[in-house]
Amino acid sequence: MNKSFFLLLILMIIYSCQVSKSNHITYLNKINEIDNIYRIKGDTLTAVKMYQKLFKKYPPHNSHLIDEYQTYITLSDKYNLDFGGKKNLYKLIPLLVSNWKYNQLDKDFFMLCEKYGIDSLEIKYKVADWKRGLNKRLVDSFSIAFFRNQEFRMPKYVEKQQTINDRKNAKLFMWTFNNFGFPSYQKIGLWGNNDIFMPMGNILNHMAGIDNTDYPYFKEKILEYVKSGDCPPEDYAEMIDKRAYMEGKDCVYCTFSNSRITDSTKINKNRKEIGLPTLKHSKKINADYLKR
Repeated sequence: MNKSFFLLLILMIIYSCQVSKSNHITYLNKINEIDNIYRIKGDTLTAVKMYQKLFKKYPPHNSHLIDEYQTYITLSDKYNLDFGGKKNLYKLIPLLVSNWKYNQLDKDFFMLCEKYGIDSLEIKYKVADWKRGLNKRLVDSFSIAFFRNQEFRMPKYVEKQQTINDRKNAKLFMWTFNNFGFPSYQKIGLWGNNDIFMPMGNILNHMAGIDNTDYPYFKEKILEYVKSGDCPPEDYAEMIDKRAYMEGKDCVYCTFSNSRITDSTKINKNRKEIGLPTLKHSKKINADYLKR
């Protein structure tokens, strides 16, 4: 009886994980809906209640510039609503650590943690634990890759040499996909060796080059990682739009500020299919970020 129970429990956990991964775009669209209610309609309490319900079903996550889990906790505290206190603040820390170089300057975050019984020393230990959990081999490899990514682009572009570097980086990506999956921030962080900045969208953007014969593979493979929640949809969309621009075609997601938009309804449909907010919503998100 006990064996059957534990087998059933394991199967339920595996199924839950698979559902969570396969539903990531559904999750992102729910987040966009809630953020629209909060950011554009100004209905904060409804948004917080929707966040609370959502995070009972999905694990903590911060989307690009929306930072929904942090927003949920901050607003809940502001309006004296229960968000789980110390237990859920612990879950927030790993979402902030990848960019700890700047997030450690957030005094409001430390004050909130202190309010719920988490002091700065404990946060320091949590950060150190997270860093120890990074894939050192991938950190080393991508630190080199990000150096290569800019080596012959700035200050002067040397096309032949940079093309060779981009090809090396493409091979590194394919090797990483085959052996470790997508090199997410939870695997390699945002800052590599010698404090090199490693924004994945930047290097993926250069995989869209006309001379990259493996682009069709990247287009298909990275979309899989968007659907599983390993790759932010913004990074994928920028790569696709970069390729469309280089081929003289209309943008698919119109992620660049100077994009020529001929059919906003179609563009917004494309964006929703990968979990991006609408063009209008995205513009508001970026405007709010620049006001900070």
